[in-house]
Amino acid sequence: MKEIIHEFGIETDWVEPMAKALDGAVKGNHMLIPDTVHSGTRYVLSINPDITVMFADVLYHQDIHFKLRNTNSDFIGIYFNLTEGDSSHITNNDTLAMGRWNYNLAIVESSVNLDYRVKAGTKTYNFCIFIRKTLLKEYLIGSGHLKKLINRVFDQNQNTIFHYNIMSNNSLQYINEFRKNNIDPLTFDLFLSATVYNLLGEYLDELIKKDLVVSKLNDTDFTAIISSQEFLISKLKDSFPGIKTIAEHALMSETKFKKLYKKITGLTPYEFYLNNKLELARDLLVSGNYNIGEIAHELQFPTASNLTHLFKNYFGVLPKDYLTKL
Repeated sequence: MKEIIHEFGIETDWVEPMAKALDGAVKGNHMLIPDTVHSGTRYVLSINPDITVMFADVLYHQDIHFKLRNTNSDFIGIYFNLTEGDSSHITNNDTLAMGRWNYNLAIVESSVNLDYRVKAGTKTYNFCIFIRKTLLKEYLIGSGHLKKLINRVFDQNQNTIFHYNIMSNNSLQYINEFRKNNIDPLTFDLFLSATVYNLLGEYLDELIKKDLVVSKLNDTDFTAIISSQEFLISKLKDSFPGIKTIAEHALMSETKFKKLYKKITGLTPYEFYLNNKLELARDLLVSGNYNIGEIAHELQFPTASNLTHLFKNYFGVLPKDYLTKL
């Protein structure tokens, strides 16, 4: 497995070293990587002095272990990841499957070391957006959100900005619109910038609706929460296990478990469970092998009408209309 130690940042002085580590070079905004490593597009653009994006649409031809070791701690990484294949994030020796059908949104402050492994044959499509903490802090102050907590949120001694989730349906639509367009090279930067602003706007709109949890994470707590997420994912075809059962699985009190779970995922355990259950329902619907009644039975929703109601609330359209939008 090829090992790449690299960093990200708002400034782009990391781009050439990363390209060289991948046996490639830089030409303009492109990282030109040999096909022996991966084929496709890896492109870095400075959107403005406080926001940079790395866009990747590549097919890997060998196993790669990326080791992210940032030297700057002044930004947040927001990773929208629609990878299809074998890919995972590794933090504190815990592995989380990443990509289109797993966690596809990660928010990680730059001080956190993060490993990312991909296997040959994996098709990566992602937007890695780096936003300066000062800009994010100004936005939150301007929105009137977190007035009493804002300094604690951005104090690394009191808080770790870190959570995984599934991107919103609006974010998925923004990415699909970008993906479907045959963009002229002369206007690529414009479309990429617009997509980044749309993704950030959607993420920030979601952020100010949530109650953020301020706390440091230690290795043991992180491991327990990730284990409980995997436990919930394994129960998607069953009824919700209940907080007491899940907290016991995590070897935590119910109060501590709910607090840390929401910090990492941005959701309550039940919201996380239901969102993933609806994502699975969507996948079964798109497969064409099930009707809505059969999906409701397969995933133990009370009735087909209950699933239809929840589906519309989550995806914004009825199941039958969702299929016509593909």
